[in-house]
Amino acid sequence: MVFPVSLVTGLVLGLGSALGFSVAYVALRHRDHPAARPLAGIAALPAMAGVCYTVLVVVPDSMATRPLLAVGSALTIFSVGYFLLFTLAYTGRNDWLTPRRSRSILGVFGVLAVVAALDGLTMQVTVETVNGLTYPLMPHRTDGPVFLLLLTSSYASIFVGLGLLLRFLIAPRNVYRKQTAFIATAIGITVTGGVVFEAGVKFHPGLNFVSVLYTVEALLIALALFRYEFLTVEPLAPDVVLEQINDPVVVLDESDAIVDSNPAARRLVDVSDPVGVPVHDLLPGLLGAAARADEYVPPDSEVESGGTLDVYDLNAAPISDQYDRDRGTVVVLRDISVQKRRERTLEHLQSVGQRLLGAETETEALDIAVTAAHELLDYPYSGAMLYDEDTDALRLASYADPLAAALEDAQVDGGMAVQPGSSDVWRVFESGEPMLGDPVDVPDHVDLQDEIGGSLLYPLGDHGVLGISAGPDHEGFSDDDRRFADILASTTENALDRVEKERELRENRELLATRAEQIEFFNSVLRHDLLNGMQVVQAHVDILAERVDEDVADHVQVIDGWTEDIVTLTQNVRAVTGAVDDDDAVALAPVDLGATLSERVSKVRDSHDAVSIEVGPGLDALPVVMADDFLGQVFENLLGNAIEHSDREHTEIVVCAAADDETVTVWIADNGPGIDDDVADEVFEQSVTSDDSGSVGFGLYFARLMIDRYGGDIRFEDRSKWVPPSGRIDRDATRGAVAVVELPTRREADERASVGRSGMDD
Repeated sequence: MVFPVSLVTGLVLGLGSALGFSVAYVALRHRDHPAARPLAGIAALPAMAGVCYTVLVVVPDSMATRPLLAVGSALTIFSVGYFLLFTLAYTGRNDWLTPRRSRSILGVFGVLAVVAALDGLTMQVTVETVNGLTYPLMPHRTDGPVFLLLLTSSYASIFVGLGLLLRFLIAPRNVYRKQTAFIATAIGITVTGGVVFEAGVKFHPGLNFVSVLYTVEALLIALALFRYEFLTVEPLAPDVVLEQINDPVVVLDESDAIVDSNPAARRLVDVSDPVGVPVHDLLPGLLGAAARADEYVPPDSEVESGGTLDVYDLNAAPISDQYDRDRGTVVVLRDISVQKRRERTLEHLQSVGQRLLGAETETEALDIAVTAAHELLDYPYSGAMLYDEDTDALRLASYADPLAAALEDAQVDGGMAVQPGSSDVWRVFESGEPMLGDPVDVPDHVDLQDEIGGSLLYPLGDHGVLGISAGPDHEGFSDDDRRFADILASTTENALDRVEKERELRENRELLATRAEQIEFFNSVLRHDLLNGMQVVQAHVDILAERVDEDVADHVQVIDGWTEDIVTLTQNVRAVTGAVDDDDAVALAPVDLGATLSERVSKVRDSHDAVSIEVGPGLDALPVVMADDFLGQVFENLLGNAIEHSDREHTEIVVCAAADDETVTVWIADNGPGIDDDVADEVFEQSVTSDDSGSVGFGLYFARLMIDRYGGDIRFEDRSKWVPPSGRIDRDATRGAVAVVELPTRREADERASVGRSGMDD
């Protein structure tokens, strides 16, 4: 089946128009893109012209033939203006393409379109059939200056647009090369068809190939639109990108000469147009630093007020052409001067912290802090005030020279004071909350010779306030300024806390040394004078006991008892002071608990006729504990305490013990009056006094002191509630007390010591 030529031609023109309208519709849906509206114009205007030509294919000879030809020609000419706008917008020349210039371009081509329409309406029109196609034509279309004007204007603009597209296509940094190639190819095919037509190669003398080949153009643009979606992403035109980057950027060719740069780079090299200049002449060492991945400091960079040079972090990347060959290098210099200045400041603050650790007085610590605020942080109006408890005021303790100059000499020399509630300084001290950046409300009696501007006030705990000001010309405190000042203030407060604790520690050590001297003195008195005197008294009491009659014997016996009590008390005091004052007593050694306990039980049993002591089984099997020579005295004191406070004619005592893997427990139970629960812990205090004798209860205090030293525990319990290790409850024991002594086994003591040493190492 053979289709008529006119039918095929009409279908091709109609399909091209339909595709053109489709492209225009989709483009207008992306109207936020700068190139969307021009693209809609270069698609819709030829599509409307194609409709006119399709009608002429169907109805070549009618009253509308000349108007349709004129309108089609005008629409085609006008679309060239939109094509030029599209290429300018798509290649990133938005800064040049202002609304005024856009209107001017469209105005020029609008005038040309009107000229083309008027020229067509005056032309003679004939209808001819060539190669089977009947179509109207204008035999004298090419005659006269109007045709030459329209031809040169249209093709000059088209070739300018194609040149922009081709330049953008081969640009090294074009990331949308495929999109650009599709668009340039589509328009190039249409332009080629027009050139061939005007050169004389014609299928029909009245039908321009531009109308037919528009179908191919619209199809390729639609393919680029839907396949590569070039309207959904803004094309990264190189000039636009370079202009918008804040960091300096230089683009180098293969010989390392600058071929492009952005304003930040031109400011860096202080050259308005560095294109063509070797980068080594303007930025020596740049490429070497980039190759080594080092930081870069320009040779001519100026030292800023903070004492830090301009420092840049480099990022160099090769530039490849369409054949992936390296054709140059793009170098981005990221300014890290602020970061470096921040790092240096932090390092200096660490050094200040080390110096503060060595400060021995509050004034020395504050002098270090104020000097750091002045010289390191560049805050000349810096000072610190300490709280004076005697006057309940803050007094100036340290200050930088500029602050001293801002204050009257009398105020500085006399130690300027801030009273409660009289200024921001006191409110910061009292509330514990810093004041950040506001001008300081000083007391009325303080006369400032110079303005000090906004200030940072930081409380130093209970010690005082640190004040930092940069002067009236300071532009305000940044986040880094506040962070550095906060670090300095907290470090200073810690240093003041340490100074105070060390002062208290020194005072305590001096007090302990004084107490040790006093203890040594009294111990010396006990060792020599008192015991020697009591020996003399005891000797004379023994002589009197043999020579006095029965009436006086009772009094001699009382003297003898009190003499023995005083000697015993003296020996106990000597034992306690020896245990506390003797450094060797701290070193514990393995002690046979069973043997020690049995020895002391035998000693007490033999010394008292009206006392019976029952010993439970297994004392000889008790494990070894870590103690010293005073352990036996502890048990003897507990046995003596049970006998002393017994209200029975015959005192009965039960001694038993038991052990597990960690603890050895010794029970000493008596049948005395017992101890009330509310005073069970108080009896071990050194100030407790015996009700019977009025003497100080030194034995139990000594027992608690030594058991604590051994890492154990001692307490009293009610015997009526006591269950012996045997499990047999003595129903007759309805009264009495039980002294309970718990000591760690040797293995448990060694493990505790090991844990303690590891904790100290950590």
